[in-house]
Amino acid sequence: MQKIQRQSIKAFCVCIKFITITPIALLLCLGSRAQRLSAQHQRTEVGKSHFVLGMDYLSDNVYQGRKDSIASPYLSTVIGYYHKSGFFLNGSASYLLSPGQNRFDLISIEGGYSHYTDHLNLEVEAARDFYSDESYSVSSEIHGRFSTYISFDFNFIEPSLDLGASFGDSHDLGLDLALAHNISCINDQLVISPTLHMNAGTQNYYSNYFAKRRYSPNRGKSSSISKSAKVEDPSHFQIMDYELSIPAEFSLKDKIKLSMIPTYVIPVNPLTITTETKNNGAASSSTAEEILKNSFFIQLGVRYRL
Repeated sequence: MQKIQRQSIKAFCVCIKFITITPIALLLCLGSRAQRLSAQHQRTEVGKSHFVLGMDYLSDNVYQGRKDSIASPYLSTVIGYYHKSGFFLNGSASYLLSPGQNRFDLISIEGGYSHYTDHLNLEVEAARDFYSDESYSVSSEIHGRFSTYISFDFNFIEPSLDLGASFGDSHDLGLDLALAHNISCINDQLVISPTLHMNAGTQNYYSNYFAKRRYSPNRGKSSSISKSAKVEDPSHFQIMDYELSIPAEFSLKDKIKLSMIPTYVIPVNPLTITTETKNNGAASSSTAEEILKNSFFIQLGVRYRL
């Protein structure tokens, strides 16, 4: 009976390998963003200090279950340096692929310290984001970020806590609670981690996005009608969304890592938004709850260790 079970598990892993690697390989054949095979997987490198080069594709920029009315797909180049002590420094440039919006939309610099054992992962990180003035990303009014991450692998389940703060014209607090189950296949070359996330936080960044970005003239719309909006009570801390993701990472000879992260997002707790409209000097306002829709996005990535 045990022999049959082992054979079934082996067959399952082979199937997962084929299903996971095929779309990534196709992406690389075509010529190949910084949200998410979790950072501790990307940075779990042992031995000497090293550089990492990489490229990511993100199908849409969804933040805490919220997104713009127009999709924000990114193609990002990444370079990082990881010291054997645990300190690291990363830089990335993200190019917006939306039709008619082709530009470098975001440049990010992040640094921090990570420590890991067979079961425990700890990380502290600070980041600075530079968005284009034309960006319509819902997170485009976030200028800086600080976060602390901790997880412990009990073998059958890995709970994690990510507590962070973001900075801009207003500041926000965020919390990400997650449960993951790690599955290793093919001599630990392939790691699959089905993960359930709950994200909570304040929404000042979202209110600033509505006030400055959502209806900005920089979006290229010429009209005698101008709009602005704001979120009611954006400092209220509450659950924002639930996310189900299935990160998968395949390692080749400790030099190349291929990753794929499909994510399904369920936003909750619709916010109240007041919109002000001006038409030839006449002003009016209206208040309504935002309309929430479930989302799906995927991130594909490749990393090469120097």
